[in-house]
Amino acid sequence: MQRNVERFERKHGGGLPLLPLHFPLILWSAIALCLSPSMVRAEGYKYPYRDPYLATVTTAILTADGMAPRLKREAIHVPVLAGRSHLPALEGRGNVSMTLYRQDHPAPLIFVLAGIGSNSYFGLGTYFAGLFHQQGFHVVILPSPMSWNFALAASRSGAPGYAPADARDLYQTMQETLTLLRTRYHVVTTRIGFLGASLGALEGAYLSVIDVQERKVGIDTYLLLNPPLDLAYALERVDEWNARGVKFGRDRSEALVARALAIVDAFATDSRDDPAVFDRLTKAFASFTREEIQFLLAKALQTALPELVYVTEIIRDRSEALPTTKDEARRRIQAANRVTFVDYAERLAVPLWRQQAAGSPTNLQGFARRGSLTPILERLRGNPRVHIVHNADDVLTTRQSIRQLEQALGPRVVVFPYGGHLGNLWYADNKDYMLRIFGAASARSDRLGQAGGVHEQVMGTRDMLGRYGRLGRQPLDPADTRQGAT
Repeated sequence: MQRNVERFERKHGGGLPLLPLHFPLILWSAIALCLSPSMVRAEGYKYPYRDPYLATVTTAILTADGMAPRLKREAIHVPVLAGRSHLPALEGRGNVSMTLYRQDHPAPLIFVLAGIGSNSYFGLGTYFAGLFHQQGFHVVILPSPMSWNFALAASRSGAPGYAPADARDLYQTMQETLTLLRTRYHVVTTRIGFLGASLGALEGAYLSVIDVQERKVGIDTYLLLNPPLDLAYALERVDEWNARGVKFGRDRSEALVARALAIVDAFATDSRDDPAVFDRLTKAFASFTREEIQFLLAKALQTALPELVYVTEIIRDRSEALPTTKDEARRRIQAANRVTFVDYAERLAVPLWRQQAAGSPTNLQGFARRGSLTPILERLRGNPRVHIVHNADDVLTTRQSIRQLEQALGPRVVVFPYGGHLGNLWYADNKDYMLRIFGAASARSDRLGQAGGVHEQVMGTRDMLGRYGRLGRQPLDPADTRQGAT
């Protein structure tokens, strides 16, 4: 059993939206039938799953697996911060690792950023890469700021997690990436877009504020999917779910992980374009109780943190006792397995964040409030390039927060009645909407134009604006000195 848990931590801990990609965040089911102008009418939206827990589970297989033919991708390594390649036990790893899917002709470029702990080699980012590369886009998948690689190579504080600061680090990384793409890889871009999911969507919102002022990247379209609207609320939920492990005990917890992995691995070669695949997946996960799924989600989130904690401690404690051998480094990473996100934030991150800015909040709750969407809503309202998509039953966000978002941004927020947390990205209407936001016409366009329904509801809202796994992670193995591989 212990080997199953270690396998879970090795392969699946880092590919997560705001909560894990492999077992993404669960949702409560409270669908408002009094719909605002920006909410898709429930009767016209044929998404099949009303249970938001099972809807969210469908993201567990949203990867590039099952695509035929397989896409060609290139690993690129971008230097951002000087001096980070020479830290003890981390020598030679100080470049940001990302993946490039390029066309052989001038084309639009989309930067993709998934959620907490995700890297560019596995998971949801690869699903988006497949979707948009087939439509003629260059695609670059960025690592999450909450990954060990970004913390080491691009985070000035070395303790990511505060969205305004992370967005500034991302902005610098994107500038360096564009320079490298154009000089070394000879990529010609006709325009630039940004697609962010979950925590990546929140970071994208802050990116939009920076770029509208500086225009050093020149992003003309932002699509922000299920951004968390209240980080403190999300953290409280995750802590509750993490506590389920104490109730279950070690043996049952390990057995749950093994069952879940076996289910998801069984879908590794199935097409993500076949709705029947998702039906089989949800039927398999229906055998778990709600508390069991909650525990799996929290477990997956927790397994993303040990390597981040290790890197943050190395950056912070350069002058103190540092690991001198690979075995010692592994022991320190293993010792961090008990760390939760709140532990990381309160013990490591908040003190470093406070050093970065005068007049900053004094506690995690203050940083969570300042790093939410609320402080920048007015600037988002004035930026027609920004488009936000949410689901009414997203457990990371209360219904009241979604209503406030709709009131603030009006028809530029589209709220689907079902889908949980990112659980409808594979659904045909949602895919078509994402493609059209970036100016691509999907294969379904003509048929949808004739059928109307939810497509007309969603695109009618957008038109008011004018033009516009198999999951895994890039592990930090002290014995592996490579930057990464495709």
